[in-house]
Amino acid sequence: MINKRHILAAACLSLAAACGQNDTPETTAPAEIPAATETVSPDPARIEAHMAYLASDDLLGREAGTPGYDEAAAYVAAQFEELGLAPAGDEGSYMQAVPLRRSYRDAEGVSLSIAGPDGALALEENVDYIVFGSTAAEEAAIEAEAVFVGFGVVAPEEGRDDYAGLDVDGKIVVVLSGTPKNLQSEERAFYGSRKGKNASDRGAIGVLSIETETSRGIYPFARLVGENRADESSMSWIGPDGETFTLAPNLQASARLSIEGAEKFFAAAGADWSEISAAAEEETGAVAGFALPFTVAISHKSTLDTIQSANVAGMIEGADPALKDEVIVLTAHLDHIGVSKTFEDDAINNGALDNAAGIATLFEAARVIQAGPAPRRSVMFLAVTAEEKGLLGAQYFAQNPTVPAENIVANVNLDMPVLTYAFTDLIVFGGTRSTINDAIETAAAELDVTLGPDPFPDQGIFTRSDHFRFVEIGVPSVMLSTGFANGGDAAWATHFAENYHRPSDDMDNTLDFEAAAKFADIKARIALTLANADERPLWRKDDFFARQFNGPMEE
Repeated sequence: MINKRHILAAACLSLAAACGQNDTPETTAPAEIPAATETVSPDPARIEAHMAYLASDDLLGREAGTPGYDEAAAYVAAQFEELGLAPAGDEGSYMQAVPLRRSYRDAEGVSLSIAGPDGALALEENVDYIVFGSTAAEEAAIEAEAVFVGFGVVAPEEGRDDYAGLDVDGKIVVVLSGTPKNLQSEERAFYGSRKGKNASDRGAIGVLSIETETSRGIYPFARLVGENRADESSMSWIGPDGETFTLAPNLQASARLSIEGAEKFFAAAGADWSEISAAAEEETGAVAGFALPFTVAISHKSTLDTIQSANVAGMIEGADPALKDEVIVLTAHLDHIGVSKTFEDDAINNGALDNAAGIATLFEAARVIQAGPAPRRSVMFLAVTAEEKGLLGAQYFAQNPTVPAENIVANVNLDMPVLTYAFTDLIVFGGTRSTINDAIETAAAELDVTLGPDPFPDQGIFTRSDHFRFVEIGVPSVMLSTGFANGGDAAWATHFAENYHRPSDDMDNTLDFEAAAKFADIKARIALTLANADERPLWRKDDFFARQFNGPMEE
């Protein structure tokens, strides 16, 4: 076995050269990885050892742009090398440098004021509202008329345009969080993800979003404030022109109102918040917009710097001369959220399930595939950075791929599988939208696993993990996770209530590494089925996302 400390140190040097920003971190020897056996089955002990290293306190939560993340990336590169994967990053290396602009909000430099016909509204910061920072500029101050646009959804396929008849050019839009419940869950998530773009495209210069009963149940305003999430770093990736990438270039400032703030806001506008809220919770979400009798002023200050992080990419080259240029990409995000400011005894967010589990099972899937006959198509294993900052590493790769974009034919993403129980079903976000689902059904049946429905339609999972960045360039894509059967519903509920994005997501929890090996086995089987099929994966005929992003469809 190759000495891992040697490989890790070499990979750190490669990372430093690729990124050119952070100093090479001192490395800490990972737990010893058990020797590979002659079998090609995923090994629970290897998964445990990988997770233990990646989720250790030594890496300080693997936040993108920190030495802890760099060391984790170097470790991934070392494992790819040891597994015999070919480098698939920049210039013959495993690393793809991702330039990032990082922003820290100046809590003392933000303000929100709302002036109406009866004077200024009395709103309390961190109770009624919060103002966010920005990666676009160190400071901004905007003042403009306000327009309420309901949910701010534009869905031509549904005959819906919440901006119809409203003039928001040069104004600040006030928009409800979330989306109408009657929209298909994955399409609903897409429409929700385009709200900023909708406002910007129509000339708006700022956004004031409003907490709803549904959004409070998913991620309450009180938690946003109580855990100081707004004071954590935010990031955007930087394009060749030196500007941060954005779909909403006109928006200069943003803030959020709590439900309590919304009650005061609409009362001052002469509207009944209880009626608006009730309508928002109805299936159709038929909330009409209207001009508001307010001038809203939002200002923010942020400290900006430019850093670099890295995606890590390794490849198993296909053996079929006619198909090897086509690439199946398996992704998992390597980063997590770093060190919290609001936890005293244990502030390190280790990210064991989110997403050391995804990376560790990715390694084992790679080992299984590498141990067998070469697949017909190539298979790339991609560990991406800055998922927690807005799917940035995946977006950077999708927009700047290290292989020709047209050669990427499928993406299977692995994010936060809950591996605390013996799962018997899978959740496949986006599965039925493409022929990838055929491969998933085959692989799952071989291991007596069924497929379950999306249990979180209100959360828009299909747009919230790295696979969606591949969807946005037309590539059929899915995300796999463990399902709700056989105690999975309770396991997921516990994870979200107690551990998600908290320091308690660590190796001290009861983890099922046999289940982890089974998860890796399914991933390997799916990848091999896709790589060896006669036809490349295709979107289903007339699929919504294929139409949105001009993806290849079945005839």
